[in-house]
Amino acid sequence: MRSLSLDIGERRIGVALSDLMGVNARPLEVLYDLDPEGLCRYVQAKKEKGIEIVVVGLPLTCKGEEGEQARITREYAQALERIEDIELVLWDERFSTREAERKLREAGRSLKGREVDAEAAAVILQAYLEYIDSGTKREREDRE
Repeated sequence: MRSLSLDIGERRIGVALSDLMGVNARPLEVLYDLDPEGLCRYVQAKKEKGIEIVVVGLPLTCKGEEGEQARITREYAQALERIEDIELVLWDERFSTREAERKLREAGRSLKGREVDAEAAAVILQAYLEYIDSGTKREREDRE
């Protein structure tokens, strides 16, 4: 099952994609100046290429509370919920940008916003994929 991740920011939306097995996430691209309807058209086009799950990073504060950016993100998520046959997941994205910057720094890559946004989307998606995988493993162990 292929998944797409979105890191919705003030000016840009980082996008990441899982591999066909749903194990690894990789940065895909950065989108600019898309309103919720434009993002829906983008995701609809990706759906036609096999995307079944869209993971949207929900920016919470350190205390786990929602601020203005979380409110905006929820507006985008509400628009995405109208797309048929797509599972929408809101995922706590706290510290994803810091983790993305750390990964890029360690790889000797640029810390320009564009690259960081797509890498942050990959961090969000990888965390989700690992969470799903751990639950699947527990279910198998319980059956055995």
